[in-house]
Amino acid sequence: MKHLTNHEMWEQTYQSPDEFEELAFDWRNYLAAAIAEKIEKIGLEKTTVLEIGAGNSQWLPYFAKKYQDSRFAGLDYSKTGCEKLGLRIAAAGTTANIDIYHQDMFMNNPEIQGKFDVVLSFGVVEHFSDLSQTLLEIKKYLKDGGTMFTLIPNMSGSIGHLTRIFNKKIYAGHNPHDLNSLLDGHQKAGMEILSGSYLGSTGYGVLSSCFNERRGKSYQFYVFLSRLSKAIWYFESKFQNLPASKFFSPYIYVVSCKPLSA
Repeated sequence: MKHLTNHEMWEQTYQSPDEFEELAFDWRNYLAAAIAEKIEKIGLEKTTVLEIGAGNSQWLPYFAKKYQDSRFAGLDYSKTGCEKLGLRIAAAGTTANIDIYHQDMFMNNPEIQGKFDVVLSFGVVEHFSDLSQTLLEIKKYLKDGGTMFTLIPNMSGSIGHLTRIFNKKIYAGHNPHDLNSLLDGHQKAGMEILSGSYLGSTGYGVLSSCFNERRGKSYQFYVFLSRLSKAIWYFESKFQNLPASKFFSPYIYVVSCKPLSA
């Protein structure tokens, strides 16, 4: 199986200055609220939860603070990412119920395999050529009957088209799945599909990783699109959500279950 990104790239990604703002769910961060809603419907009370690819995650400190009777863990193969996660957890004051594992998710570790009720991943599985094999590796961390939440950027829609224009290297690091191929990968990995869809009506802020410098016509176009997305979120927060779609939605998600016999 081919890795579409490399360790050095992720280490560089986590070299940003230390800024540990907690998640906030007002209209300016409307997508995060939508993601949190999907995850919390799974049920996180008194559970064990693992995030795969958790370097510098905002999600673990947020959920750990909210669900203090649950046990959380983050796994990442980036040393810098794990260090950033530790600092973020300390800043949030949630060190008591979160463990950090600095290791590759493909490694065998009986200490944590088969131990979790819920496994989360945000933008991980699309960085590998074989989706079902990647999901099989993530599946091994679940207890029988456990639930997997998978979120990826919608690189099959306008986000992907613009990424390819703005930054071909970033685009090449993604396997551009649509909803059908993401669902198919879960089924081939032996997971039972509980729900899945495109998520969000718009969200061009996802394109921020395409730009190393804040200048140029492409960057200005990205700024325009990002502001347009926020204007739409404001409308949605006051009136009603606009429909998700294959072309405009920034994310795709799947909630699936590991069968009891698996």
